[in-house]
Amino acid sequence: MATPIPPPPPGIWCPAITLFHPDTSALDLPSQARYYSHLSRSGLTGLLILGTNAEPLLLSRAERHSLLSLAKKSCPPDFPLMAGISGHSTSQVLEYLSDAIECGYKWVLVLPPGYFPGLTTAAVVDEFFKDVAGAAEEKGVGTVVYNFPGVCNGVDLSSEDVVRLARGNRGVVGVKLTCGSVAKMTRIVGELEKDEGGKGFVTFGGQSDFLVGGLSVGGSGCVAAFANAVPRTVVRVWELWNEGRREEALRVHRVAALAEGFVKQGGVAAVKYAAGWMQVGRAGVEGAEGLVRMRKPYAELGEDRKKAIREGLREVKEIEDGLWAA
Repeated sequence: MATPIPPPPPGIWCPAITLFHPDTSALDLPSQARYYSHLSRSGLTGLLILGTNAEPLLLSRAERHSLLSLAKKSCPPDFPLMAGISGHSTSQVLEYLSDAIECGYKWVLVLPPGYFPGLTTAAVVDEFFKDVAGAAEEKGVGTVVYNFPGVCNGVDLSSEDVVRLARGNRGVVGVKLTCGSVAKMTRIVGELEKDEGGKGFVTFGGQSDFLVGGLSVGGSGCVAAFANAVPRTVVRVWELWNEGRREEALRVHRVAALAEGFVKQGGVAAVKYAAGWMQVGRAGVEGAEGLVRMRKPYAELGEDRKKAIREGLREVKEIEDGLWAA
C-alpha cells in the first residue's frame, strides 16, 4: 500500500491577496514578492496562494503560474504553501494542478464544480474529486476540499459529502469550510475520528471569526482572509487557545471577530483595503493603497466604506501593532 499523503499542518493559514499595478492592472511582482516574504515571517503556519481573495478567476493561467513560482522563491524553503487550483471544468483544474506540481507544491485547494449548480449532483462531485485528487495523489500531492457556496452558485457540500470524499479518496487530506458552520465541522471531525487507525485529515474554518468555535470541537485552525490584515492577532488567538489560556484567547478573538465583521461586508475589496492599510506597507511595499485595488472590472471602495473599515479596525490594529512591536 502506498504511503499516505500527510495533510497540511494545522494552524493559521492566510490566503494571500494579489497586488496589481494601479495604472495598468498588471501584476506587481516585486511588491508581491515582498508581501509573500513578509507574511511568511509573521508567525502564520502557511500561505494559500491563489485562494479566492487572490482573485484567481481574474488571472490568466500564465499569471497564476507566475504567482505560484514567485511565492516559492519568496518564502523560506521549508515554509508550508498550498496552491488554489479551482476552475470550472475538470480539464482546467488538471492544468492548474500540473502547474502547482511543477512549482513544487505539496497541497492543493479545490472548489467543487458550481458553474451549472442544477447539474452539480453528488455523482458529479464524487467523479470530479476522484479525477482531481487521484491525479494529485499520483504525484504525492494532497487535496484539500474547499466548500464555499458563495462563489459556487450555492453549491454547498454537507458534512456527509465531505466525509464521503475523504473516505473515498486517499489523496483528500482536508477541507476548508467557508460556510461558517461549526456544526458541520463537528460532524466531520467526529465521523472521521471513527475510522480505524484514524485518517490524516485537517478541518479548517474558512474565516477567523469562528476560530475558537472550531477549535473547541476539534477543528484544525483556519484559512482566513482577515489574516492578510492582522496575521499576528489571529495567530495569537491560536497560540493562547493551545496554551490553555482560553479566557485570554476569547478576549482577543472577540475584538478580532468584531473587526472582521466590518471587512466581511465589503468582500474581497474590503479585505484588500484592510490589508493595504494595516499590513502591506509594513512589508516594505510603497503605494499600498493603489496596489490593493481589485482587478477591473471591479470597483474600488468608496471613501465612506474605507473610513468605516478604518474605524472598525482601530482596536484590533492596536493589538496587531503591539504584537509586531513586542
